[in-house]
Amino acid sequence: MNSNNPENSQVCPICGVSIAEDGQVNFSNGKPGTRARLYARVCQYTEKPGCINREPELIGELTSQDGYKSGEDLSMPSP
Repeated sequence: MNSNNPENSQVCPICGVSIAEDGQVNFSNGKPGTRARLYARVCQYTEKPGCINREPELIGELTSQDGYKSGEDLSMPSP
């Protein structure tokens, strides 16, 4: 199966990513990822109906590598 073939993909009307039949997610920038990464970074935050990545059995298990890392706290100068 060819993950780059648009005929084998679904396009999310909310965020615009394409998801191939084999589950490969093609982001607008960067390397392809997984449904879990897409969910961790985008889908869990959207409240719009129509998201195509909401089924837990297709998303799979989220890992610490799927989401964004938290930044360090910035110290603010005293006034």
